[in-house]
Amino acid sequence: MRLHGVDNYTDTIRLEKAMEPTTLLAYNMNGVRLPHRHGYPLRVIVPGYFGEKHVKWLTRIELTDASAKGFYETQGWGPDFITPTRSRIDLPDHESRFALGELQQAVEVKGIAYGGDRGISRVELSFDDGKSWRDADIYYAGGDLAWSLWKTEWRPEAAGDFVLVVRATDGEGDVQEWEEDRSFFSGVTGFHKIVVRVTA
Repeated sequence: MRLHGVDNYTDTIRLEKAMEPTTLLAYNMNGVRLPHRHGYPLRVIVPGYFGEKHVKWLTRIELTDASAKGFYETQGWGPDFITPTRSRIDLPDHESRFALGELQQAVEVKGIAYGGDRGISRVELSFDDGKSWRDADIYYAGGDLAWSLWKTEWRPEAAGDFVLVVRATDGEGDVQEWEEDRSFFSGVTGFHKIVVRVTA
């Protein structure tokens, strides 16, 4: 089906996706009328898909055949508009510094992970740039279509520069990937990395 916006923007979604209970026609946000910048008077919300599928200022919904393409598809984007599994490290900051002799307790490492409508089943951390991995604790499993919050503790045993890397596994068992050759038009993938400097 094709969605038309007042700004002449159009996009398409499968009818099956449109009929899912999480796909919405939104006219309110947080209990008030949808602000103009967010698509007033009506917009489409398609959770788990990239934002270009969330047509704002909706004027018309048109049933089409399966070959119909939206604006970005005609520009070469796609064909998969499903958000890939993502994770990131929020604490400590990139290029944080710790003195080994002054560390009275473990360094807390925290972040978030998102798996779209697949949810998150596992988060792993590496402290050696991906050579080895260990599980983090998911202390808030946001469920499908919501961020999950994770944390772990780390006790560096020596001084040096450490590359911390995070990866997540979605609810279907698929591990977050690093695809260097993935087309830009399919959405980027990769791991979030930070460097932590530990001095003697």
